[in-house]
Amino acid sequence: MKGKWVLIILGILAVFAIVSIAGNAKTIYVGPSEKYTSIQSAIDNATDGDTIIVRDGIYYEHVKVTKERLTIKSENGSDNCIIDGEGKGIVITLKADRITIEGFTIRNSTIGIKVFSDSNNIRYNNILNNRDSIYLQGSSNNDILHNNISNIWYPEDGYGILLEESSNNNIAYNRIFEKGIGLRIATLSNKNRITHNNISNNWGPAISVIEYSCFNCIEKNNFTNNDRDNSIIDNHSVQAFFVLSFQNHWLRNYWDDWRIILPRPIFGLGMFIPIPSDSSEPPIALPIPWVNFDWFPAMRPYSID
Repeated sequence: MKGKWVLIILGILAVFAIVSIAGNAKTIYVGPSEKYTSIQSAIDNATDGDTIIVRDGIYYEHVKVTKERLTIKSENGSDNCIIDGEGKGIVITLKADRITIEGFTIRNSTIGIKVFSDSNNIRYNNILNNRDSIYLQGSSNNDILHNNISNIWYPEDGYGILLEESSNNNIAYNRIFEKGIGLRIATLSNKNRITHNNISNNWGPAISVIEYSCFNCIEKNNFTNNDRDNSIIDNHSVQAFFVLSFQNHWLRNYWDDWRIILPRPIFGLGMFIPIPSDSSEPPIALPIPWVNFDWFPAMRPYSID
C-alpha cells in the first residue's frame, strides 16, 4: 500500500513538472520590425519548446536548428514567407528532435531540408529549386505531410525526398514533380509508410527502393507520367524499381501505365549467392532480375489535397 502511494506522488510530481515546462514556453516573432530580424537569431535565443512565428518576407538564410521541440512556422503561409538559400548549401538543417517546420517556401539550394534528428514534423511547405528537396539521414519517426516539392530551373537533377538509414517515417499527401527521381528509399531504410502522394512528371521513376531497404508500405499513391527520359533500364520507361530490397508492400496505387484489373508488376533486382568452386573464396553476391507486385492496383487516380 505504501508503495502505491509513492507511485501516485511521483506521478503527480511528474505532471507538475511537465506543466511547469510547458508554461515556460514562449512565442518569438521574426520580421523586419521585430527584435529578431533573422530566423537563425530567433532560434539562437529560443529555449526548448518555444514557438517561432515568421512574418511575411524573403529571408536569405541557412538555418540550423539545434534546440528541441521548437515550432517554426510562417505567419501567413508559404506563398508569403520565403527562405532562400541563394543557390548553395542547405536551407534548413535539423539536428534536434521534435521540430516542426510549417508553411514556408524553401528554395534555391543544394538541399532544401536536411534532417539528422527524429520525430519531426515537416508540413505545408513549398520546396522548390533545390537539388534534393528533403533529405533524411539517420532520421526516424518523422511526419512529412502536405508539401509541394518541385524543380523549375534544373528539373532533371536530384530527389524529391531521399531517405538513407531512416525508418518508421510517415510520408503522406505530398505533391512531388519535376525532379530527377520523385522518392528514393535507400540504405537500410525500413518500415516507412508512403501513402496518398501525387508523384508525377519526374524525369526518372516516381520511386526507387534500394540497398536492403525492407518492410516499407507503399499504398494508395498516384504515379503518373514519370521516367520521362526513358533512361533507367534499357531505354524502357519505369514508374518504380527496387534493388536488393525485400518484403516491401505495394498496394492499391494508381499507375497511369496500367489499365487492367490484374496485379501490376514492379521489376527490380534480387540477389543470388552461388556456392564458390574454391572453398577458400568467399561467396559472391550476384544480382538477378526479380519482381514485386501491386496486387490490387487502383483503376482511377485518388483525389489528394
